[in-house]
Amino acid sequence: MTVPADSRSVRLAPAIVGAIAFVVYARTLLPGIAFGDWGEMQTVPHVLGVAHPTGYPTYVVLSWLAQLVPVGSIALRANLLSAVLVSVALAVTVTILLRLGTRPIIAVGVALALGAVRTVWSAATVAEVNPLHLLFVALLLHRALAWEERRLRRDLSIGALLLGLALGNHLLTLFVAPCIVVFVAWVGRREIAANPRILVSAAAAGLVGLSVYLYIPIAAGLSPPLAYNHPVTLDGVWWLVSGTQFRGQFDFLSASGPSDFVSSLSTLWSPLVGQATPVLPILGMAGLIVLVRRRPAFGLMCAAILVTHIYIWANYLQLEHYLLVPWLMLAIGAAVALDSIARGVGSRLSWPRRRRADALIGAAALTFAVGLAVTNWQAADRSGDRSGEVFVGAVFDALPQDAAILSVWDASPPLWHAQFVLGRRPDVLIIDDTNIVYEGWGSRERRVASLICQRPVFILRLNDRDLLPTRAAFRVEPFLNVRIAQGGPSAAVVRPVLRIEPLDPTGCPG
Repeated sequence: MTVPADSRSVRLAPAIVGAIAFVVYARTLLPGIAFGDWGEMQTVPHVLGVAHPTGYPTYVVLSWLAQLVPVGSIALRANLLSAVLVSVALAVTVTILLRLGTRPIIAVGVALALGAVRTVWSAATVAEVNPLHLLFVALLLHRALAWEERRLRRDLSIGALLLGLALGNHLLTLFVAPCIVVFVAWVGRREIAANPRILVSAAAAGLVGLSVYLYIPIAAGLSPPLAYNHPVTLDGVWWLVSGTQFRGQFDFLSASGPSDFVSSLSTLWSPLVGQATPVLPILGMAGLIVLVRRRPAFGLMCAAILVTHIYIWANYLQLEHYLLVPWLMLAIGAAVALDSIARGVGSRLSWPRRRRADALIGAAALTFAVGLAVTNWQAADRSGDRSGEVFVGAVFDALPQDAAILSVWDASPPLWHAQFVLGRRPDVLIIDDTNIVYEGWGSRERRVASLICQRPVFILRLNDRDLLPTRAAFRVEPFLNVRIAQGGPSAAVVRPVLRIEPLDPTGCPG
């Protein structure tokens, strides 16, 4: 039994889920500065700079707007944006499930369970681009359903605009777009054949969305303090946008991609179960099979999006945030599975008992969501994490006047944030590995040589082997131990900040 579309429960369900999720995420939010990519996404939007490949212009512009809201620090505002984006994505998930005919209480329970998955929850508590990717995929699925039901030109155009903006946020959208386009073309084939001009307005809307990439050369041309690789030429923009720098880290376009995908499936089960128990993955897969049988076009689209994202995850460092969209697909499947169970049970019961059975299954979904939230709370809670501020304070308080520090990517963004956003220690020269590369120095040692007689020089590395050529060319002495991140937004390891001196002090004039 499908609840009538105008019922109060249908109207309130998305808002209820979004509000609950936002309250929880705000309570567990990282309160300040982050390391690595997360710290970069707190900083680059504020200075209207250019982020690392692929540039993420949609996110940068949106985050800049969000950071204008006068709530707490700039870092907190950037983190809060992620909470908003994931909360809205969960609300949109409810609307998707309701359009599929799922009972509201089941839709609410499953969406809240999705929000309690640790991968999703972690993404909602610190600044990053992936929450926006999750939201765009949810919005695209919703628009696809709206197009299937109504065949209105505006639904097609809005979907195309969203697709263009999504491509401006994350190139993972390239693996979603074909699935969406095939679905839209198939379910609307008669309308498109009768009036091909509707494709023109959709294409125009898509180009408007893609025009967000103009931000990159415009911003770089204004010489902000952070402009990755200074992409002011067509070649420079393409190098950034295409992700050329990282092509050696993935092999999903190579012949070994399929075998890597298959071999990774056995290792995938462990994180899935660890984050959501076996219940959500098993229900999700079963429900997607049911969805393919009931609504073949939409079900196959969801299955294709699930497989392609897992394929990318398997072939690109198995990054956890690449599983955000697979979790969304599994949640859709889980809701369909639970609703199918409710339908099957209800078909054998009288009306009063049917309602009680529906309520019982919905209550089970809500109970599972609460239990999952309780289980994952401690691991997802970042509210007490001040490691970014502690690191910045330790380094900036210890460095002498006019010092230069050769930092590593995990540690550079919090220093940039403190300097370019908070205005601390403008005298310090922060040199990241990226500066060494795109400023043409060739090696850290050449950059040190250019500074050693002018400034006090320091170096911070995650790997001791990186210091071997530096120790061969200069005298390297302990200076300060600090806790920094290693592939995450929070400090995880203790590393030394080392002072670099000439082997022959008399070699510097004066």
